[in-house]
Amino acid sequence: MSQSPYPTQQTPEGGAPLVGDSPSYLKDPVLDVTVRMLVELAAQVWVDRERLLVIESLLDERGVMTRAAIENYRPGPARLAALRQERSRFIDDVFKDLKRIPADQEK
Repeated sequence: MSQSPYPTQQTPEGGAPLVGDSPSYLKDPVLDVTVRMLVELAAQVWVDRERLLVIESLLDERGVMTRAAIENYRPGPARLAALRQERSRFIDDVFKDLKRIPADQEK
């Protein structure tokens, strides 16, 4: 009998083993998806914040643009439309795991 390379025990919270493309960590699939969304959102926010801080620092240090100019910027209609489209993509990405909840598991 060969031994599986994957863990077979339950998670401490009673969820399924932590294997595969979409492992379960908690018994409640809605809670599990909520945790995934939170982690995804936190990761994306940090990456964006770090990059933004670097860009602002470089622009300010090199005299290209001050932080005040960035704070006072007001986008035009075309840019606002592009921002709305990007926001929609971002929301879809953050909430993508909600689509994975089986219909019989929704509360």
